Amino acid sequence: MYKKTFNTTVPDRNNKAKSNIANGFNKFDFSSAILTAITEAGYEKPTEIQATTIPKIQAGRDVLAGAETGSGKTAAFVLPVLNTLTKTAYGRATDALRPHQVRVLILVPTRELAIQIGQEIRKFSAHIDPYVRCLSVYGGVKIEQPAKALRNGVDFVVATPGRFLDLINAKVVKFNQLQVLILDEVDRLVARGFKEEVDQILKFLPNKRQNLFFTATFPDEIRPLVRKVLDNPEIIKIDPKGTSLIDERVITVNFDRKTALLADLLKNNDWSQVLIFCSAKRTCDNLVSKLFAEDIRAFALHGNKKQHERRDILKQFKEGNIRVLIATDIAARGLDIAQLPCVINYELPRSPNDYTHRIGRTGRAGKEGMAISLISHHEYQHFTVIEKRNGFRLPWETIPGFEADEIAPPPPTRSKPKKKAKKKLSKKQIKRKKGMRTTAKLASNKSLGTIAEKKPEPVKSPYKSLDKKQSIKKSPYKKADKLSDDAIKIPTANPIRKKETKKKPRVNESIWGKK
Repeated sequence: MYKKTFNTTVPDRNNKAKSNIANGFNKFDFSSAILTAITEAGYEKPTEIQATTIPKIQAGRDVLAGAETGSGKTAAFVLPVLNTLTKTAYGRATDALRPHQVRVLILVPTRELAIQIGQEIRKFSAHIDPYVRCLSVYGGVKIEQPAKALRNGVDFVVATPGRFLDLINAKVVKFNQLQVLILDEVDRLVARGFKEEVDQILKFLPNKRQNLFFTATFPDEIRPLVRKVLDNPEIIKIDPKGTSLIDERVITVNFDRKTALLADLLKNNDWSQVLIFCSAKRTCDNLVSKLFAEDIRAFALHGNKKQHERRDILKQFKEGNIRVLIATDIAARGLDIAQLPCVINYELPRSPNDYTHRIGRTGRAGKEGMAISLISHHEYQHFTVIEKRNGFRLPWETIPGFEADEIAPPPPTRSKPKKKAKKKLSKKQIKRKKGMRTTAKLASNKSLGTIAEKKPEPVKSPYKSLDKKQSIKKSPYKKADKLSDDAIKIPTANPIRKKETKKKPRVNESIWGKK
């Protein structure tokens, strides 16, 4: 008898023919949809951090990984997590994404990094069916927009801590289906300002989850957070190669000649694009105007810019339409430009760790780059601290025509603005001013008088001023001649007396006398 058989295995709709995709990522057992996206992105073989980290993440281990900037850390955690979700979450109907739920949470320190990681996730998940929902959450955008996107649930949320904490307080996000927590740039997230927000977010997350930490440096400040969050982690540290692709130069110059030296470097070198770092927002704006006076067009990027302005400036810079970009440290993390030839430190970073992130914007994807630091006398000691913390020693050089003095020149002083000379008033204007003053005085006196009238002083009773020997029962008015004038103080107003009541006549007496 014929028996009908059924195939009980769930087909992998993301698995297509893998034979036509030839690259070094086949050994990780990625789905064909992800391999196709990797090939379209131009990745031929995994980097050292990717080859070491991906197998540990696929095994479900907690990971603390560190590597230099530009080594492919973003793809090292996006690819394995994305592949795990496609095999588990989409293959079973019971794991359907519920409203307001999140599967993967990625915390980053800056908006630019949140936008970049969101773009990487969408790029690697372009061929996955059903599509992967990714949401970037950061400040400068109304909270209603991400709250609306979370109604149907989201697979990936890439957020800055402050804005994501606002969503938690608004009760529009839930963590019942959270599987993975990723902290990118951990060395910055443990800094002052982010640490408290990260600690508050961790209180809302479930205990059962996979934790992944990625960083470019390993400062001592990250140890408490690692011990608190990671469970028996796999620590991976990729040391930089002996031959660096970044040519680092240190140029000494007087403070008052630093802008002129910067303009000379920009004019005499054929760099296609230059990223200049400053430590203050005001310095960025001032430097833009000074370079404009030297016929050099530049744009500023800092936190005071509106979100759409920052987005447009970054887009134009990545497309090559802007040659000179002056930015604060918000561009030191999350700005990925494959062929940025030069980075200039117009001012040194406050933290020695930020120096590594700044120069890491150049020399990426196997391309050579140059990092120049312009230092003045007041920055000599701080740069030696940066060298000591990062474990290197660079030669200091000078440019002819811009040599620094042996003795530090006096710091520039800001000239106080001159007071405007007072105009001489005419006789009519003087009379008007005097009249205004007198009317103002009269008005103030009048207001004070009305207040005094409203609250008069209470009238003192004359009985309280009598001596104790005198009897209070006797009225002072009947025998005033026997008392001294000092004993009696006549009140300003008549005291209130009780109404005299007439005595009712007796029954046997009339009003005119006895009968």
